[in-house]
Amino acid sequence: MANVDQSVMWSRLMQAMQSQLFPTGVGAGTTFSAASVARSINLNASDPGVTNYGIYSLGDVIPANSPNYAPAPSGLAASYMQFLSWIDLGGDTNPNLQSQLNIALNGDGGAKPGLIAIQAGYNKTYSDAATAYLAAKATATSVGDTIAPFKTWVLTNFPTLATAQSQLTGAQATVDQLSNQLYGPGYQQVQLARQMVGTNGGAQDIMQQDNYNMLITSSTLIPPGSSAVVIGGAAPTPAGPSNVSSYVPLYQLDSAYAATYAEWQTASAAGTVGTTFHFDSHSSDYDYKSSGWNASAKASWSSFFWSASGSSTTTATELSVDASSSDFSVDVSFVGVKAFGITPGPWWQNGSLVSTYRNKLKPGAPDFFSDAGAMARRASQVVLGFEPTVKISMSAADYSRVKSAWQTQASLTVGVGPFSFGGSGGANSSKDQIHYDDANSSITIGPVKSTMPVLLGVVSSRL
Repeated sequence: MANVDQSVMWSRLMQAMQSQLFPTGVGAGTTFSAASVARSINLNASDPGVTNYGIYSLGDVIPANSPNYAPAPSGLAASYMQFLSWIDLGGDTNPNLQSQLNIALNGDGGAKPGLIAIQAGYNKTYSDAATAYLAAKATATSVGDTIAPFKTWVLTNFPTLATAQSQLTGAQATVDQLSNQLYGPGYQQVQLARQMVGTNGGAQDIMQQDNYNMLITSSTLIPPGSSAVVIGGAAPTPAGPSNVSSYVPLYQLDSAYAATYAEWQTASAAGTVGTTFHFDSHSSDYDYKSSGWNASAKASWSSFFWSASGSSTTTATELSVDASSSDFSVDVSFVGVKAFGITPGPWWQNGSLVSTYRNKLKPGAPDFFSDAGAMARRASQVVLGFEPTVKISMSAADYSRVKSAWQTQASLTVGVGPFSFGGSGGANSSKDQIHYDDANSSITIGPVKSTMPVLLGVVSSRL
C-alpha cells in the first residue's frame, strides 16, 4: 500500500471547497482557512441571546496564521483595545500645556469658567428654553394659533441660548486645541474609540447594554462553536448554570442567513443535496498561495481518516487508505453550503484607526501586524454547511479491511476530514449511520440530521 501523506487530502478538500465557493479567488488582502473540526454553531435558537453567542463566537476571532482554521489566543475587541493604547500621537512635551488644559477644563478659580461649568450652564439654559417654548406652544394652541419651530422661536424669544451655545463652542475649541497640542493630533478620535470599545459603556461592558455590545446567553445544551458533529452521540451535559446572560462586543451576521437557513430546511425535508465537494487520486496538488497564504503560514493538519473504539478520540488510530488508488475518491455533500459576511459593530469604525495608526506606535509596542501578529487579520466571512454526508470510495482491499474493522467494534467513533461520527450503540448509533456498498467498495456516512449549521472555513481580511 502506498504511504500517503494525509495532509495532501486535507489540502485537496480545501481546494475543492474553494473552487466552488470562491471560483474567482478569495480576493486581494484576504486568506481562506478550512476548519480542521466542523463545529456546530447555534444560530437559530428561540433565545436571541443564544444566537448572539453563536455570532460572537464566529466574529470575535483573530484567525491564526495557518490554512487550517484556529482562533489566535486573543479576541478582536481585546486586541483592538490594546492597539489603541499603543498609538503614538506625537504630543508636545511642554509642561505648561497641562496646566493650561486644566484651566480650560475647570476654570481659573475666579471669573473665568472652564468647559465643564460652561457645559453645565448651556444644559440649564437649553432646558429653560425648551420649557418656555412648550409653555408658549400650549398657549398658542389653546387659542388656535401656531408657533414657529423651536430653533427659530429661540432666536427672538430666548437669545441667551445662542449666547450659551457660542460660549460652549469656543470653550470646546480651546480644549480641543490644547489636547491636540499636548497629546498629539487625533487625540479626541482615539479617546472616543477607546470609549466605544472599552469596559465602561463600550463594547466590552459586560454589565449593561449600550450601542456597542449585545446580550448573549451562554451554557445552553450545546455551547455555540464548541461541539463537533457527532452522529448518535449522547446529549451533551450543560456546563454550569443555564441561561446566564451578559454582554459581549456587537457583531452582525449577513442578513441573508435567515432566508438561506429556511431554504436549507425545505431542501432537507425534500432530501435534496445542494453542494458536493469532491476529490480523488487524480486531483492536482494544492498550493496554499491560492488561498492567500504566504510561505510563513504552516498547516498542522491532523489525520484525515481515523477511528477509535468507543466515543473517546484520545486513543484514535490513523486509518490507512490508499489515496493513490484509481478507485479512491471522497465526496462531502451538504443540503446547503454558503459563505456569509460577518462584521464588527460600530465600535470598530470600519478599522479606520488601524489603517491610520498601524505604523505610528510607541516604542516597545507588541507585535500587532506581522503574519502571526495579534491583529494580523479578522474574520470577514464564515463558511457554513448544513447536514453533511460523507462518501468514501476505495480499492476493494481497503474497503474489505475497513469494513471488517468497523463492524467488529461494539461502539465506534470515526473521523473523516473535519467530521467525527460516533456513538455507543442503540437506535441512532454510528453503525446505523454507516452504510456499506459492497458492489462499489464505498462507505457512506450520514446524512447528519441537525438544526444547526457547521463551521467549515473562514475568510479573513488582512489588517
